Amino acid sequence: MSECLRLLKELVAKPSVNPVYGGPGEAYVESFVSDFLRSHSIEFRVQEVLPRRNNLVARIGPDDRPAVLVEAHMDTVGVAGWFDGSPYDLTEKEGKYFGRGACDTKASLAVFMLLARRLAEADTPLSHSLVFAATVDEESKQLGAFKLAELVGELNIVAAITGEPTQSTLITKHKGACRYTIESLGKAAHGSHPELGENAIYKIARIVEKLDRYAELLSQEDRAFIEKGSLNVGKVTGGIGFNIVPDSCTIDVDRRLGIGESMEEAREGIETIVQSEAKTEVSTFLERPALNTENDNWFPQALAKSAEKAGGQTDFKEVAFMTNGVAYSAAGIPTVVFGPGDIEQAHKADEFVEDGEMERSLSILENFFLS
Repeated sequence: MSECLRLLKELVAKPSVNPVYGGPGEAYVESFVSDFLRSHSIEFRVQEVLPRRNNLVARIGPDDRPAVLVEAHMDTVGVAGWFDGSPYDLTEKEGKYFGRGACDTKASLAVFMLLARRLAEADTPLSHSLVFAATVDEESKQLGAFKLAELVGELNIVAAITGEPTQSTLITKHKGACRYTIESLGKAAHGSHPELGENAIYKIARIVEKLDRYAELLSQEDRAFIEKGSLNVGKVTGGIGFNIVPDSCTIDVDRRLGIGESMEEAREGIETIVQSEAKTEVSTFLERPALNTENDNWFPQALAKSAEKAGGQTDFKEVAFMTNGVAYSAAGIPTVVFGPGDIEQAHKADEFVEDGEMERSLSILENFFLS
């Protein structure tokens, strides 16, 4: 087993399911990463984000040299329905390594940890100083990334990589995400006399129908993929039983933003629909802009040259999923999404990373910092 996979195995063994999925959070992984940095004499700071949930941040290289951030999140989604054995035991089958977080995104975290160690031990000068960071809460509100972004100026960070499964390709643009909860209130009554009540589910049903038409219009817009928004109703909650008119009903709505759309535009579109029903309100869970790094910017161009040296792909990709990268882009620095693994495996009950992918990502990053 390679050095990359040995480290991944140890990370996967540390449960770090985000609390929104009923898990313990990142504390076990935080402790492991802290011990790793200490064991290699790498100084770091602990940045509190939430109670007992902290970012870890280390700067390697001359203090007066501009730094590039490499960041990966420590949390994962839940493990319900895991396909076979323990989700915390990295297992191999036909060159694939299975485990929760193996792809999203402990493979990136392991690569970045090894990069930090190798750069700290390097005899040759670095092209840029490195800021290594392990963050919390990516699988919910990205609070760790936005807290970390507050250090961009202090640490002289001029560019950022956020670790996600991209098969070691360079992602410069991705869609934004707005998530809303819509709640409708009605009036309870006995099911034998529904005319005496006000059915909140019916009200939500009418809203869902309008949202469906709105989503269809978004899909039909004559725009490029990365410019086109989308909408999905992901959860419905309401009612008590057969014989009771429901007095409340809620839905969760996921609105993806194309790079030409604003968060305000998305919110106003939802609010206009919600206002068509009385006693119905919309609340915001989160709003995150799209990532739109220019391909001709110095940073993706430099990474592409490093990828070419390692025999990797040099073209730039656009994706629909959202990442922590928007926090660093919002801080005014060019940001690229990059890491081992395939996003098609993320969050699945048989999540895996293929053999050799981590080594490829590490080689590209070493080329960048040691060129």
